[in-house]
Amino acid sequence: AKQVEIKGRSILQPGVQVRGDYAMVRIGRYCEIEQNSRLEPPPTTTSTTPDALNTASSSSSSTSSTKKYLPLIIGSHTHIGKNCQIQAAAIGSMVWIGDSVTLRERVVIKDNCIIEDNVVIGADTVVPPFTRISAKNPLLWTELPPSMAVHMQDVSLERYQQFKKEERERQ
Repeated sequence: AKQVEIKGRSILQPGVQVRGDYAMVRIGRYCEIEQNSRLEPPPTTTSTTPDALNTASSSSSSTSSTKKYLPLIIGSHTHIGKNCQIQAAAIGSMVWIGDSVTLRERVVIKDNCIIEDNVVIGADTVVPPFTRISAKNPLLWTELPPSMAVHMQDVSLERYQQFKKEERERQ
């Protein structure tokens, strides 16, 4: 819990896994993460060489590899659909990620993007702002209008208000 920061007014549905035990996970305001999605900080492999003292005292001067993790940062007004596997380094604000999307290691999605259902984005990909990626043709990225920013903010606020209304009705 120490490594998971949620700014507030965000919704995490049942079955969501946030792996804060690897590295810091930051989630902005008015985010919605739907059922059975998994958020995991991305691994990065770094090589370390022994320092001069260790090299002098050891019989070999080989390099060792240690597994480290980068923080996962998600901006505000972002939606992540059901059954998603996220190992991205950063997801911007006002991003819509559909159901069953896989974001491999160290993906960066800039602000105001739409990633449609069933898309797989390979490791180390950077998605520019105002981009739509479709499962029909994931290699053909289309540009979104500037009004996308206002629209996504409105959608996230409406979804949060609907969630609060449903919670009050259940009580």
